[in-house]
Formats: sequence, C-alpha cells, structure tokens
Amino acid sequence: MPIRKTPAMLALGAVLLATPAFAQAPQVQTCQLGELRLESGQMIPNFRMTYITHGTLNADRSNAILSIHGLRGDRSTQTPWAGPGLALDTTRYFVIQPDTLGVASLDPNATTSATRSGMNMSFPRFTMRDMVNAEYRMVTECLNIRRLVAVTGTSMGGIAALQWAVSYPDFMAAVIPLVPQAHANRQVNFIWESARQAITLDPKWRDGAYPNDDRPLRGTGIGMVIQNAFGMSASGFEGLFATRDQVHRNYAQQIEQIGATTQARDWIYRTWAIESHDIAAAAPFNGDLVAAARSIRARLLLIPNCFDQLLPPGESGVMMVAMHAPDAKIVDIDDPSGHGGTRSARGIAAITTETRDLLQRVADGRPGFGGPRYPRHWSRPDRCPG
Repeated sequence: MPIRKTPAMLALGAVLLATPAFAQAPQVQTCQLGELRLESGQMIPNFRMTYITHGTLNADRSNAILSIHGLRGDRSTQTPWAGPGLALDTTRYFVIQPDTLGVASLDPNATTSATRSGMNMSFPRFTMRDMVNAEYRMVTECLNIRRLVAVTGTSMGGIAALQWAVSYPDFMAAVIPLVPQAHANRQVNFIWESARQAITLDPKWRDGAYPNDDRPLRGTGIGMVIQNAFGMSASGFEGLFATRDQVHRNYAQQIEQIGATTQARDWIYRTWAIESHDIAAAAPFNGDLVAAARSIRARLLLIPNCFDQLLPPGESGVMMVAMHAPDAKIVDIDDPSGHGGTRSARGIAAITTETRDLLQRVADGRPGFGGPRYPRHWSRPDRCPG
C-alpha cells in the first residue's frame, strides 16, 4: 500500500529529520577568531566559523539578518527561508547563515567542533551562550556589522535567537525564534540522555575515539530517531502513516539516512548545550526567567507549535517569556507535525506572513506588531489549548 502524502509527511521529511540541504549553495566563507573563551573559563584554540550569505550587504552595513540552524542542521539548512519574496527577502536583506559551534555535519572544513579540533571527547563542553558569543564575534569581527535587523533560527537556532535577545539586547531590532525553548525541561533531559545512550552503546562508539571511516552509524541513527519520535504528535503520526509496516520501513530508512550524515561526537556535544540551557541562568538574572524576559529590548516574535512534544512551549518557558517581554507576540503554528511544523504548509504560511509583516514594520519605523498578541484560539496565555 503506498504511503499517503500529507502535510505531516512533508514536514517530517523536511524538518523532523533536520537533514542539511544539499542544493547548490553560495560560496562558503571562513572567519578565523583565534581563541574562543567559554563560560567555563576554558579555551578553544584556533577557533573558526564557516558561513554562507544570501543577498547584498548595503553600504552602511545595516540590512543584515542572522539566520541560525538547528541541532542537526548546517549553514544551508536555513536557506529555504531566504530568497526573493520569501520570509527573509534577499532583495532587501543580507542573510547570514553560519555553521554554529560544534556543527555536527561531516564537512571537515566547517566550524570548529570536537571532531574537527582533533580533541574528540577532550573538547571542552560549551553552552548556548558560548555559541551565541561565537556568532557575535563572527558578525562583528569578520563582517564588521554593528547592528542587525533581526536574528532568527529554528529549533536549536531558535533557542540561540532567544539567547541573543538576552545577551545582546541592543544589537538587533527584532528576534524571531522558531520552535524554541527558554529553558530545558525534564522531559527533554530524558529524551536526549536516551538518545546519547543509544549512540554510546554502539560497539563502534569506542568511548568517542572512533575513526571517521568507521563511525557508530547504527547507534547514531537510533539515537536520533528517539528524538524524532517526540518531535511529532500522535495525530501527526496517524496522518503520516496508514499501517504499522509503513512505520517500520520509515524507521529503518531514518536510521540509515541519519547515521550516514551525522557526526555523532559533535551531535552529543550540542545536546549537552541544549539540555543544560536557561536564558536566565547567567548573571544578573540568576535563574529569574521573568527578569530575563523583561530585559529583552528587541521586538520578539515567538513562533512555537503547541503540538511540539520535543520543545513544548509551556514547559520550556516560551509562554512565560511572551507574557513578560516588553514588546512580544506569540504565534502558534498549531500543526500536528509538531517540532517539524515549521516546514508544513501551515507553518510556512504563518512564519512567512508574520516575519515579513514584522520586518516591514521595522523598516517603516512603525511600532509593535500586526494582529493580536496571542493566538485567538488560546483561552489563556500560559498554557496550550486542550
């Protein structure tokens, strides 16, 4: 029986697997930053960041947008949002897409990671704030940009975008996090520890000292499929698959595809950064999420999905941030494809419309946002419906 092609299926294929895009991309550029000091006090020597750009930087360097990829993504993953007439209109904006710290791609020349540094599991652990600080240095030191129009990102990139709003509150006019979290919740700790265990129990893991030509492919695939199972809602799975056999075939295909395209060591380091993250953890907030939200000075357009079981907007603090940030709007994708809903038809339409409207208001010097601050189908601002 053929698999029914539904919006949920398209979302799963496009985003839930978070597969890097392989279409022809702009030239890869490299930013050499020397030593990168981490929050822990440790240093990463000879740190570099790679990135691509779309559009043209104007004469006064004032039309740039930073677009940040997710956990398994790379510099090209955000490209579907950038182009003439798209959410990030490249006829108007200069869109920067970096390979973020520890990127888990197989490109040997990409941004510094545990694998590319040669340090493997001796590489220092880093935080989301370390990632954001590295991005800030890339933008200011290599591109000589002193202010951004906006920072946006998906999943882990959305988490980073929200951290940008707290760490560098005056550096951009708008922040647009897609399916983000403000802090990790206990379920996500469980999910990523389960995924890591699946990888490290693969005999080819070898305590993380595996050679690149004999990676723990099966454990890597299984671990990430564990994550994916939480990304989509139960109703999303029902819409995607008609039979149990279809589920099993898709499971096997995902394991093979993900294992073949992901550097397990680097992916593990990045999960440690996500699951320990809290935008309020650092001084001066010391764990006070409300205070961290109130410190945000950019316009904040939060776009979660209430069907998302990987980064649920209530338990991950996103709704609390929306309630207390001075100039914020929250838009619910409201799509059964869950964490992958950013690339469903509903998600693409909502994100494109809301992003273009906000960027136009910024360009025109108009305050605030268009439309209601909270989704009309919500009965209360601190909890998803249902």
